Amino acid sequence: MNLAPFRTTLLISTLGFISACASGRAPASAPAGPVALSAPLPLQLRYPVGTTLRYRLVRHNVNFRMNGTKAGEQRMESYFVRTRLADDARGRVQESLAWKKFLFGQGQTAEPAKLAPFKAAEGFVLPFSVNDAAAIEKFDFSSLPRTFEGFMFMILTWDAMTFDASVRPSETLLAPDRARIGTSIVSTEGPRDFLFEYPPLAKGKYLYSGNSWVKVTGVSVVQDVPCAVIEFGQAENRIEMDFRFGPLAVQIRGLEHFWGKTLIALDDGRVVRGELVGPLTVVQETRAAGREEPDRRELFTVGYLWMDLLDESAFQSELERVEAPGPAQRDEERSGRSVQTRTSAGRSGLAPIRIPAPDGTGTTTGSDE
Repeated sequence: MNLAPFRTTLLISTLGFISACASGRAPASAPAGPVALSAPLPLQLRYPVGTTLRYRLVRHNVNFRMNGTKAGEQRMESYFVRTRLADDARGRVQESLAWKKFLFGQGQTAEPAKLAPFKAAEGFVLPFSVNDAAAIEKFDFSSLPRTFEGFMFMILTWDAMTFDASVRPSETLLAPDRARIGTSIVSTEGPRDFLFEYPPLAKGKYLYSGNSWVKVTGVSVVQDVPCAVIEFGQAENRIEMDFRFGPLAVQIRGLEHFWGKTLIALDDGRVVRGELVGPLTVVQETRAAGREEPDRRELFTVGYLWMDLLDESAFQSELERVEAPGPAQRDEERSGRSVQTRTSAGRSGLAPIRIPAPDGTGTTTGSDE
């Protein structure tokens, strides 16, 4: 299953970002010789058991009204460690993801969203296999608090597998160990429904159209690491999501497309960089007890997702940066106020949910209180 958006979701950086990270470099590779562009490129995951990789994963959703004005944005930033474990009895690669930090913020104005940490994500560990097409369906999130921040963290864990899903062989993706530039990778997955829930807050369905493609398109150098470039995309996927915030019921229906690229190191197949962009159009209806007509909102969201491999020093520096409270956060802590969030969802981009207060005069938060 190509897990690309949901970011819900599933959301991602512009396709032009192939240059080095703004901070930090990938672990150094052995010097590479000339690459023969006519020769097959190695695609297989080949780093040894025990290898530890450190990543920064960011999702940014920008929301617009239908008249083109900005209606707000949503941003998530996370840092996790990926470790290769021993293969299972079927020879499938096994790994674990251990989260060190997850921050979430959302706003409904033209101003940038303010990030706040979701502490429950720190130390959260998930085992997974890149060769299992149903990997995310087996993830267990029952220990997380039943808040919207918890729901969004669940979505971002799926995002962490997006870029492997375009290149690792599975039951539905016939990815070869080596392939020449221009090779299309065959997927046998047709139209299907992916059901998910985060009770009692949310449940939904992502309807894959089966209109997808994966192709080896070239080579590049990212952070001094020679990489194969694999591009992928899906079109005409539909989203159905339902939220319950106390007395408020929020229904979202939408259509999403997304395009992305995975850059994997030629020496051992590790993901060095991932980029994805996904436009999402949604209709949101919010119903409050005692009100006959729902509050209706139409939004166009552009979702960006990007993931970078960092060396240990840069990874630690990033953790220290995000752990240092800024002026706004210090003010919040001194006054005892918490950061409030208002939310909604898609698949590649989440549109913030605008929730009318029960009296119809304002908004309430997106937390399940």
